[in-house]
Amino acid sequence: MFGALILGDAAVSANIVSPILVIIVALTGITAFAVPDYSLSFHIRLIRFVYIIMGYFAGFLGIAFCFVFHLTALAHINSFGVSYLSPFSPVSKNPGSEYFLPPLWKREKRREFLNTKKPFKEDHISRKWKY
Repeated sequence: MFGALILGDAAVSANIVSPILVIIVALTGITAFAVPDYSLSFHIRLIRFVYIIMGYFAGFLGIAFCFVFHLTALAHINSFGVSYLSPFSPVSKNPGSEYFLPPLWKREKRREFLNTKKPFKEDHISRKWKY
């Protein structure tokens, strides 16, 4: 850690890299330790290399193209019959149900993307004693 600080300071002092680049590289290195699963971190590393290569060949346009391709691939994945991007990908009929959730006692309907036979979990008001 101390060696990285010295090398980063020397590179910034010699005007080889900018201080922002040193901060971004440090944050990227720290966030690499945040992934708990080894196989997931391996796949993230491979995808990161694809993004770097696309950024090298086509700049920001290459990164944007890679992001759109990656998002499209994620949108086509299904897990147990439910879309991988389920709360966001199929647009819900209830406005605001994905981003701003009501308290637990007011959530009486099941999520629409589950396609259940009974849309309601319980009666109309779950906590009748409160009202």
